[in-house]
Amino acid sequence: MKITFNNGLLLTERQLQEVGALLFLTDPEIYPTAFKDAETMGIVFPSLTRIKNGMFSLENLLVALHETTVCGILVGCNGHRWPRGTLSNVFAENGLPCPPYAVDAEEKYFIYEAEHENGDYVLCLCVSPEYRNNGIARNLLLRYLRGKNKVSLECLESNRSALELYRSLGFHTEKQYKGYSTPGTPLVPVVRMVYENNAG
Repeated sequence: MKITFNNGLLLTERQLQEVGALLFLTDPEIYPTAFKDAETMGIVFPSLTRIKNGMFSLENLLVALHETTVCGILVGCNGHRWPRGTLSNVFAENGLPCPPYAVDAEEKYFIYEAEHENGDYVLCLCVSPEYRNNGIARNLLLRYLRGKNKVSLECLESNRSALELYRSLGFHTEKQYKGYSTPGTPLVPVVRMVYENNAG
């Protein structure tokens, strides 16, 4: 299977919609709360990529493609922002109702991340289920880490395969805490990990 890797700047509108639908799978709390379902996230995602210096700006996207189909995505940020009202604006722009708890996810996750993360960090990494176990996530992460001295990320404690991948590439646990969950549900255990390039 031949997989190619592209920067988000080279993606078509259809591929951006595929990226949005795939990113929905990244977290079982954040994205369903913010976007309702994968189809809806796919529809509004291209609007998110057009926010200047936004977290989902095209230059932040590193995408794996099988022929022309998006099969993996890494979103890497550094100092990118999330303006308040972003979700209600992009839903309105696409003629869709904003999900009931979207503002909660915006305030407690996206805005929080934008205001509290310093330096390079992986906002999300996901591979389409039918393409998993082909080294795609590893390749995306290795490409993102090139030339970087320090990178952080957060991972659900329950995602054992992802934690193993990160550790195999040199990430170590910095701390554990309770992360975002849909209002009215228990907070989910999260692991914050850091990669430090000590070469030289």
